[in-house]
Amino acid sequence: MADFEFPVLQTGTVARIDLGRPDEGNALTRAMMTRLAATIREVMTDTVALVVIEARGNQFCRGRDGRGETAAGLNPWQVRTQMMGPVLAVYEAIAACPVPVVALVQGDAIGFGAALAGACDITIAASTVRFSFPEIRHDIAPTLAMAATHRKLPAKVLAWLIYSAEELDAMQAAAVGLVSKVLPQAEFAVQAERYLGEIGGRPALVLRTIKHFQQRAADAPAMASDYAGALLALVRGAV
Repeated sequence: MADFEFPVLQTGTVARIDLGRPDEGNALTRAMMTRLAATIREVMTDTVALVVIEARGNQFCRGRDGRGETAAGLNPWQVRTQMMGPVLAVYEAIAACPVPVVALVQGDAIGFGAALAGACDITIAASTVRFSFPEIRHDIAPTLAMAATHRKLPAKVLAWLIYSAEELDAMQAAAVGLVSKVLPQAEFAVQAERYLGEIGGRPALVLRTIKHFQQRAADAPAMASDYAGALLALVRGAV
């Protein structure tokens, strides 16, 4: 598993990363998470305007594959770097990617899978999909999932999802902000491809500027208006 490589396909300006484990519900080991973070960074070239994370099978990602893992013998620093680090690295790679990262959620997203979908800039879900953060039922505090989604969801909504472990259907997930767009399951592939083609055809500089602003404005809301004007002035002169 340490040598696992995610299937990657670049079509025009769109780089697509397949989670690649449909028979395992696309669950990922920590080594695979480390590799996923690296893959997100590696697919970025000057010709890429959009990065897509997608999956095959009945589930988008059923969470972490922790079979055989143990923290026995590890000190707190080793637990942080070896066990928590790979998860956080995925979220950090998505945030650091200079172009939008889109999750195509064709099946249920659970635990890490729900956080992965929510961490992406745009999340498109099939109408039959369900999302959940069930960690508390296993006496786990899902702070890593919260780190990935706390900017995407209202605080009270996130608290409810984490404490209750309640499932959301696709429309409920869209209503609270975990999902950007819900597409009919029967038309999911066709409509998602249409959207990717449309946004992927936009100038990469425009897409980069939008993401850059979203990231920085969230950190400095009082300066958002001035920053928006300055960025737009610069970009309009270059496109």
